[in-house]
Amino acid sequence: MASFGVDVQIRYPDGAPGPAGIHVLLERAEGGVESDCQTVAEGKCTLRPSSSGVFLVRLNAGGYEEQTERVELVGNFHAYVTLTLRATDKTDGLTPASEAPSDEINVVDFNIPEKARQEFSKGEAELKAKDALKAAKHFEKAVKIYDNYPQAYRRLGEAYLEQQDWRKSEEALKRSIELEPKLAASYVDLGAVQNQQKNYTQAEVSLRKGLELRPDATEAKYELAKTYWATNRWQEAAPLVKDVVKEVPELAGAHVLHGNILLKQRDGAGALGEYREYLRLEPQGTMATEVRVLVEKLEKAVGK
Repeated sequence: MASFGVDVQIRYPDGAPGPAGIHVLLERAEGGVESDCQTVAEGKCTLRPSSSGVFLVRLNAGGYEEQTERVELVGNFHAYVTLTLRATDKTDGLTPASEAPSDEINVVDFNIPEKARQEFSKGEAELKAKDALKAAKHFEKAVKIYDNYPQAYRRLGEAYLEQQDWRKSEEALKRSIELEPKLAASYVDLGAVQNQQKNYTQAEVSLRKGLELRPDATEAKYELAKTYWATNRWQEAAPLVKDVVKEVPELAGAHVLHGNILLKQRDGAGALGEYREYLRLEPQGTMATEVRVLVEKLEKAVGK
């Protein structure tokens, strides 16, 4: 199953969602096509790279100007990209009536002002640059300009999460869900915040909903595994974290959790391997000291 994803939204210059059938490519920054997709209703599709990295999302459809957007999937699982469909004949840039079924247009998205979109894009750029404080300010401006902006509230929640402001993060994510109940990433982020606050009952509800909407969401599996571990339900956590370390082997913390569960299963050699992998990935990580102690004990116990 795919571990990483880039959600693509194609729009016309007037803000209306683009048509189905637009081909989008995902290329690695160093060269080579990684994935592709075709838009469905409302101009949406999802690209699925096989691993983390820096990518170029490219729209190259006949009759339209080529559009390219750079995205980074380094330290995060998901990205969101909006591309504008501009006709090469320089028409008025409005949605062609024949391509905009009235029963499929998302009215909330249609009404997002351009200034709000610009602030959203600036916030995305700051999140990629790992500056959560600046990102939050741009997302705050976006929702101040247009309050019915679920993606902006979701990203605002992520920015607050990075700052460890759990209360503000939860508020923003709940607003995102209120506006768009099918935005899986908002439930996953909300579950992560609730885990941080040790509100495991609500975290489980949020994360299970996220997985219901997106069964291949590795980040949801990882957070739910942490919820189960924290509530002494390691048997339920075991298959989830096993998937996570297989799908995203560079996620260091997951190896510690998997090692802990393997110890519960009396697999000392397996646990030792997982702890060593964590130390290889994060030799100076926050859990490194205690993991080294476990490694020393296990090496003596299993003779490796």
